[in-house]
Amino acid sequence: MMSNHNVTNVSNPVRWGIVSTANIACAKIIPAMLASEYCEVKAIASRSLEKAQAKADLFGIPQAYGSYEALLNDPDIEAIYVPLPNDQHIDMVLAAAAHGKHVLCEKPVALTASEAKRLRDIPANLLVAEAFMVRHHPQFDILRQQIRSGDHGRIQAAQILLSFMLDNPGDFRFDVKKGGGALYDLGCYTVMTARYLFERQPERVFCSMVRSAHNGTDETTHAILDFGQGQQATLTVSLKMAASQRVQVVCEKSLLDLSAPYVPGSGSPATLWVDSHTGLDDAAPQPQVLPVVEQYQCEVTNFSRTLRGELTPEFGVEDAIAQMQVMDALFASAESGQWVEVAK
Repeated sequence: MMSNHNVTNVSNPVRWGIVSTANIACAKIIPAMLASEYCEVKAIASRSLEKAQAKADLFGIPQAYGSYEALLNDPDIEAIYVPLPNDQHIDMVLAAAAHGKHVLCEKPVALTASEAKRLRDIPANLLVAEAFMVRHHPQFDILRQQIRSGDHGRIQAAQILLSFMLDNPGDFRFDVKKGGGALYDLGCYTVMTARYLFERQPERVFCSMVRSAHNGTDETTHAILDFGQGQQATLTVSLKMAASQRVQVVCEKSLLDLSAPYVPGSGSPATLWVDSHTGLDDAAPQPQVLPVVEQYQCEVTNFSRTLRGELTPEFGVEDAIAQMQVMDALFASAESGQWVEVAK
């Protein structure tokens, strides 16, 4: 059994409830919360009380519930973490907010921008964030600061790659009705990354999908995000390719290259490679070794500190809506085979 020993130096840690025993919750988020002095895991819920109790026993969580509603009704819970299948995200976020809970929700927070706009009904005093853990790893901020510095000239292009081989046919990511497919599961990361680096919305997008003949989900998706002024990002995501991840940013004077932007190894340092040579024949990328951190722990700590007023929220409801406006345009482009303007 893991001990819920995470209440140490912080006098008022955020009291969390976990909605479901999903793998991401048990493999990443709960251990991250247990390791963070800003978090206290008070309860976990499942549609099966037996499953919830088993995970509660495993992690030393005081309370197990056999329904999500029971957890939402717990007055001791301040914040909810939502790792349900994609199609259930928005309704659970709204239900949690209706019970006065703050919410950290796995991405994508909704399946369309119109769904995401329902988040605007949530009272402003409640903190709602989309769980892009990578934004909490220092390497993302360091890369953006390098671009902002002007030392490398103006950002011109970004090439972003994220893929792995998913062999489980029963996985919800192969179910269209549950918001499956490579674009929802992996493309949301790459779209977020492009928006994060260019610091604005693309003006238009073009998207091509390879769909499964068995279940209709997009197994591989390629896209171009046109930010205007000659600036573009190209994305490739796939659930049917070898594991790969890359963020390469080409500025006027330098190439900036994150070799492990999404899943940096905990045992080896994350590295930003910078190459400012003008010719291809004298290229010599220089490594900038970045801090080794547990990005899920950074995520839950930052959310909790924001909730306590120690940090200013950077990405909230409006960012989640803007993200889904780009996703909507990508799906529309894949359907039409044409460039599609991103809604404003």
